[in-house]
Amino acid sequence: HIERATHDGQDRDARLNMMSASMQGAMAFQKGLGCVHSLSHPLGGLVINGRTGLHHGTLNAVVLPAVLRFNESAPSVVADKRFARMRRVMNLAADADVAQAVHDMTERLGLPTRLSQMGVEQSMFDKVIKGALADHCHKTNPREASAHDYRRMLQESF
Repeated sequence: HIERATHDGQDRDARLNMMSASMQGAMAFQKGLGCVHSLSHPLGGLVINGRTGLHHGTLNAVVLPAVLRFNESAPSVVADKRFARMRRVMNLAADADVAQAVHDMTERLGLPTRLSQMGVEQSMFDKVIKGALADHCHKTNPREASAHDYRRMLQESF
């Protein structure tokens, strides 16, 4: 529904479903947000061109594909079920690359798909990684992430 609502603000059905998804997200807030938010929180606090405040939701969209790839490689029945469910609700083939599908949707929505497009520089990675490891969402990721893992996710998102 996000694509329909974005491309046609008068699509009441799509907007209703986006409102419902937003409410469900709010009800589940802070439960298992993991690496996506562990990265987005410190990225949002970076000073870029003398200003802070990179948009949190856009940051989530940019780093989500890298985090999905990281989590998908974990051998876990739970992860397998989650990815199968994501493919199903996104109307993807059973063997589709969920991370690529998210990246493609982000691009179709007209959002940035790279951290570099948002003014983030690689020299900022150490600060972001330190913040990600200390973030309260870090421990809720389905797979434990190290500083090296976070660097790889940032580089992939750059």
